[in-house]
Amino acid sequence: MWRNSSFVRNLFYTNHAENILPINQISKYVSAGSVVAYNLGTKGIEQKITALSIDTITHETFFIKYATSTIAIANVLNEAAVLKQLSALSFVPELILSAHEDQLFTLIKTTVLAGDKMEHHLLNKQLLDILFTLSKQHVKSHRNYKSDLLNCFAHGDFCPWNMVVNDGEIKLFDWELAGQYPLGYDLFTYIFQYQFLVKEIKRFDKVLKENEFIIQQYFDYFEIDDWTPYLQEFAKLKYEIALKKNNAELIDTYRNMKQELKTNDYLEKSTVEISSVPLFRDEAVEISQRNNLVS
Repeated sequence: MWRNSSFVRNLFYTNHAENILPINQISKYVSAGSVVAYNLGTKGIEQKITALSIDTITHETFFIKYATSTIAIANVLNEAAVLKQLSALSFVPELILSAHEDQLFTLIKTTVLAGDKMEHHLLNKQLLDILFTLSKQHVKSHRNYKSDLLNCFAHGDFCPWNMVVNDGEIKLFDWELAGQYPLGYDLFTYIFQYQFLVKEIKRFDKVLKENEFIIQQYFDYFEIDDWTPYLQEFAKLKYEIALKKNNAELIDTYRNMKQELKTNDYLEKSTVEISSVPLFRDEAVEISQRNNLVS
């Protein structure tokens, strides 16, 4: 609409963009020859301004995230800390710089993950491999959700809208929520969050049945037969997070999921004989290696 309608362009045109956008603050962290496109983000306590830019001299592209509220600053600081520690991973953007100015704002500048928008589909080998790789990372972050279960490092918002695909390779961005979570948190987030928010499928047992086999494969990797407690912990944590954020779309959904997990037996073992079907992972992985993935 912006491109095709002069009326729309004139309606939103301004000669004083600095009154709306933090141009003066951000300009200190980009070269003079850069072209910058801004996105004001979603209004709220976690609002952040993002910018996509290209240096007209070097033709290098980069991404900027700018935060001013207390919660948004904490999220961006966490992302900066995490990205710095994940620099060896090929599916993660590179942190170019981070800046924090006297509680006024926090800014990070990263490389751009080029690729096509990720379409949601059932978990496959590549997604599972990413989850297993993340579980091996020993990352210090500002988010650590402790429980009596096994924990591991996780992205925290492992959903298709935070992924792109480039030449068949999945890349993962937006690491604000990354930290230590109960094992399976990213797995269950990918399975349920999209179904609840996008497809608006409210019956979690239907989603569970469609994904039961892949869930079992995931937990077999860690030699866990009964993953019921991990699903219950996931529902509990998601409900608490939704409540804290006053996310009406998810509060009722995860409350109902918690309640149904307490009162119904959805988690009987599959009638499929798991051992008779080849797993995605390399069967040569030693038990000792798997046991070192989680803490």
